[in-house]
Amino acid sequence: KKPNFIAYILLPLTFFVLVRNFFAKKFPKEKTDKIKTVCVGNIYVGGTGKTPLSIKINNLIKTQGIRSTIIKKFYNNQSDEQNLIKKYTNLICKKNRLDALKDAIDQNFEFAIFDDGLQEKSINYDLKIVCFANSQWKGNGFLIPAGPLREKIESLKNFDVIFINGNPKKNQDILNEIKNLNNDINFFETFYKPSNLKEFNNN
Repeated sequence: KKPNFIAYILLPLTFFVLVRNFFAKKFPKEKTDKIKTVCVGNIYVGGTGKTPLSIKINNLIKTQGIRSTIIKKFYNNQSDEQNLIKKYTNLICKKNRLDALKDAIDQNFEFAIFDDGLQEKSINYDLKIVCFANSQWKGNGFLIPAGPLREKIESLKNFDVIFINGNPKKNQDILNEIKNLNNDINFFETFYKPSNLKEFNNN
């Protein structure tokens, strides 16, 4: 969680990520009133619980009688996540998120839950949710490739909701840091709980 020698050596290369993020903010993002859009994403490279959270939110919306779908950008190496979503709910998966959104509108869905996509420059989401695992939090705090962050941690001021996944007892220091960055952000604590242990031999 602290920068090491290699991280400092790679630090100049983060300039390219800074440039990319700067210009991404300059592109006009498409806003639509034909469907509500919620993005469940992260700024940390790696697993932070986005997919199970996307499924949970989508299914909660559906219990209210609202037609909802999950949108995920197609990657060849993410078939496991795609199959997991398909097991529990509807999935629209395309190489272009904007095309997938248009499909959701054509199919008369009222909500589109994006599994990943906070760095998408073409869509202005109605609600932006960022996820972290408290075991890693922000890592060494550097951008890739010197660290694990896609955006600076200060970008939390641009999001509406933050989910911290892991043992809630370890969250206080993280919560204090989040409040200093964005005191208005909605904060939720989540954790994994196995639901099928009886299917296994405990020995």
